[in-house]
Amino acid sequence: MSTSYDQQHVEYPSRKRMAWLTVGAAIFVAAGFFLMFDDASAKGSAISSVIGLFSILFFGLCLCYSLVKMMKKEPSFVVDEHGFMDSSSYASGGLIAWRDVENMFMYEFMGQKMIGVKLWDEKAFLDRQNGMKRKLMAVNSNIVDATVSIAQSSITLPLDQLYVMMVERWKRSNKRANEGSNYDRFHNE
Repeated sequence: MSTSYDQQHVEYPSRKRMAWLTVGAAIFVAAGFFLMFDDASAKGSAISSVIGLFSILFFGLCLCYSLVKMMKKEPSFVVDEHGFMDSSSYASGGLIAWRDVENMFMYEFMGQKMIGVKLWDEKAFLDRQNGMKRKLMAVNSNIVDATVSIAQSSITLPLDQLYVMMVERWKRSNKRANEGSNYDRFHNE
């Protein structure tokens, strides 16, 4: 679901997609328990136990995340004249001002369309993130040269349309910033 208020565009997570994510994560958690406690395969029990444990831990976190996202009524993405707020995934960018954006581009990774956002001061941005989130963002940045990636999976508006909207607002913001600096320079001389 998405709404626009004057100069602001707000996206809410799709309940249907979140429900599917929750069900999928729950199935993998159950599979992890099955692998850990299956007495039928004594031969590979150590390997299956390790795989089961990782499945429970990783997909258990995904399950918790999806349950929290389903219960909260918070937007997953907001775009306005000042920047954007991304809380569409665990490794989301948070609040980012247009002045901090160096470049934006569309790309495809493993069959999924994404919007890549490259920031001017990537190191400072990553330093503000918590440990695991920082590592995920750094890996992403090394793979596709984007500090922040926005996936279609948590946005209801088609990604192509969101990209056009973001680029237009980013360019308008840059134009206003340049006009303001030219105005200051002209009047201070």
